[in-house]
Amino acid sequence: MSTQHPTGESLESQIKLLASKDGGIRQSTRRALVALGEPAVLLLIAALQSSKSQQVRWEAAKALGAIGDSRSIPALVEALEDADGDVRWLAAEALRKFEEAAWPVLLRRLSEIEIGTDSSALRQGAHHVLRHQDGHGLDDLLVALVAALEPNADPSMTVTAATTLFRRLP
Repeated sequence: MSTQHPTGESLESQIKLLASKDGGIRQSTRRALVALGEPAVLLLIAALQSSKSQQVRWEAAKALGAIGDSRSIPALVEALEDADGDVRWLAAEALRKFEEAAWPVLLRRLSEIEIGTDSSALRQGAHHVLRHQDGHGLDDLLVALVAALEPNADPSMTVTAATTLFRRLP
């Protein structure tokens, strides 16, 4: 028995179905893409990064989290700053599943926060990702970063704590 892999054209058709007004169609399409796994990842990343539709970005983030392919980590970190709060939440949930595999990209982004810019969405998402993770020998630095990500913390402390932890990663 041979396994058929969908063509790029049929994958693109499925991605377009994520914009359907029918929730059942969106859900069944997302499940089919998740079941497909690796071949769907790059198109889901593109949808997450560039779709004007909040619903498509939401479905893409949810699917990428379920698939668990590490190539999606940079796009999910970027989605922590999405205009839509639900997309940001799903991106954070997906990144939690990657555990320390997501840290380098997330910490690099946190260390690049420009002082004076509104980084609250990124900081809130990163807090959600990191707050219950194991520090793997870097517990003190992780605790300091999570504290710096608290809503009332000075954002400049985030940059310092993230940079320090990033430099100590193996």
